[in-house]
Amino acid sequence: MSTVKHSLFATLVAAALTLAPVAHADQWKAVGEFGWFGVGKALEVEKGHFFWSGEFSGTFFIDKGAGSFIHHAGLRCPGWNDLNFAAGKAQAGGYCIVKDADGDQLTGSWEATGTPGLIAGTFSWVSGTGKYAAAKGTYPFKGEIYVNWGDGTVSGFSTWNR
Repeated sequence: MSTVKHSLFATLVAAALTLAPVAHADQWKAVGEFGWFGVGKALEVEKGHFFWSGEFSGTFFIDKGAGSFIHHAGLRCPGWNDLNFAAGKAQAGGYCIVKDADGDQLTGSWEATGTPGLIAGTFSWVSGTGKYAAAKGTYPFKGEIYVNWGDGTVSGFSTWNR
């Protein structure tokens, strides 16, 4: 191969590698905020210690905005909270089903610890359909109860990967 042909071949290979799609390890990393409303039932298991089970539902707002992974997707998150106000401790866990406007779904599990009203933990993608079929990864999140309504429901938000 002549030097000119070799140089042209090397340039074409370098250009092809530069333009080829690259698989990103964090393509399933949702950086943003999930605003939610929690509805369920709480039982007082002892004075100042409650066990709540129900569902958090709302919308995810991705930091990158329109057209980004799960931006404006709906979430339904069945879960539980073990809230010990007397000891200042909380544990929580459950699942989140994410559904976008195209009808594709993504399911993740989550668990967290902290204080009543403020928890931190991880969520992991466990399955998906359509464009989310290959989703995987474990990421950090924080959750905060912002308003305790008089009827036992709560409003709050969770920040993911911040």
